[in-house]
Amino acid sequence: MLNCLFCKSKDIRKRGFRNNSAGKKQKYQCFDCKKWFVQDDGFKRMRYKPEIISRAIHMHIDGFSLFKVQYHLWQHDGVKVTRRTISQWTKKYSNFLKSDTLASSAKIKRKATLR
Repeated sequence: MLNCLFCKSKDIRKRGFRNNSAGKKQKYQCFDCKKWFVQDDGFKRMRYKPEIISRAIHMHIDGFSLFKVQYHLWQHDGVKVTRRTISQWTKKYSNFLKSDTLASSAKIKRKATLR
């Protein structure tokens, strides 16, 4: 169950969507404090879509240089981002993505052993 980010109340309602360059997200309104908010998905206040960020991080972790990742994002996605930004994304989100990747690979291994 989702609580208000400001007053921690459970009396919240869905109230439309927020659209920007990073995508469409559900908006909520708290009926106690009357504030509006969007649920944090881990990519709060990021300018780029989570798919772009995660692809850049995976490419860098897989051995691509920062220059190659930067060039690939520019050529294939039309996204101009600095090498420093890619490095900061890697530092910020690599643990988050590693745990997600490890969990999904563990599920795959369990399914393979069950067969």
